[in-house]
Amino acid sequence: MNKHTVIVVDDQRSVRSMIKRWIESDPNWEVIGEAANPFEARDLIVEKQPEVMTLDVHMPGMDGIVFLKKLLPQHPMPVIMFSSSTTEGASITLEALEAGAFDYVTKPIGTPESLTEAKEDLLSKLKESLNFNKSNINGSLKTQLSFPNKEKRKTNFKRKFILIGSSTGGTTALRKLLDDVDETFPPILIAQHMPENFTALFAQRLNAELKVQVKEAKDKEILQPGHVYIAPGNYHLGIQKIGSEYYTRITQTDKKNGHRPSVDVLFESAAEKEIAGSSIGIILTGMGNDGAKGLLQLKEQGCLTIGQNRETCVVYGMPKVAYELGAVTYQVPLDEIVDKIKEVGSL
Repeated sequence: MNKHTVIVVDDQRSVRSMIKRWIESDPNWEVIGEAANPFEARDLIVEKQPEVMTLDVHMPGMDGIVFLKKLLPQHPMPVIMFSSSTTEGASITLEALEAGAFDYVTKPIGTPESLTEAKEDLLSKLKESLNFNKSNINGSLKTQLSFPNKEKRKTNFKRKFILIGSSTGGTTALRKLLDDVDETFPPILIAQHMPENFTALFAQRLNAELKVQVKEAKDKEILQPGHVYIAPGNYHLGIQKIGSEYYTRITQTDKKNGHRPSVDVLFESAAEKEIAGSSIGIILTGMGNDGAKGLLQLKEQGCLTIGQNRETCVVYGMPKVAYELGAVTYQVPLDEIVDKIKEVGSL
């Protein structure tokens, strides 16, 4: 059996050895090279032609982001970043995702539980990297790609809520989608698979760049038009009704589908509150099946549902499962989703 091939790039020999042990604990994978810096990595890639690379965000000699930007146009491949969970680590990792990294694993803090979790996370993402869409090397769209100017028409929204779920490739996909959103849109609630520290920073970056207000959601915030609420890392986001108004609901109940925040929890909270009939549910790029069952529940209660199509996904996992389950009303390319929201928002 031919094994899938990886190179491991980290300046610490002990860390490289640990990652190699993790990878090769799966008989389907083989580490065919190790590098202590980007220059060694570049030579290894040319020589060995690996399928996947793991890369430390902090590298000597060349900034990891610069390395990615130079490497990926020449050698498109899934790159899994190893990141610390600090604010600085989160910031660099978000830049790496924008530069085209496939996904990331947060470094363990040394406890047996954190080591096991990091190992399982890496093996899961290696497996999913085999479905990587090389044509979408920069997070489901090339950042230098410009779409033609669309007609800027205002929509008289009858739909009161927009609910979005995303995972691998989602940070860049969300950035592109929200760039076309304005203050006339209903409140938008997002469950993006991300750890603590990352979600607040991601929200801050989007808020600085976009026309709408973006924030990491807090519990019992009244939902307002022209506002985007991102589920905080390690918490679930949902909708709750208090009196005649609708608010965010932040909980830390068990993980669902292995995730907290979970897309299913967000979607199911809308289905439970019987507000599906006045909502639009959207599922974007991501691995696994989180969100598919919840989206089907929404659709069955009158929600209009949209799935990102295969061609524009970094990983056509979550949208594929949802589509095959019959949960997707419209399947469209990423750059057409906002037009579809406007089209169906007044229905």
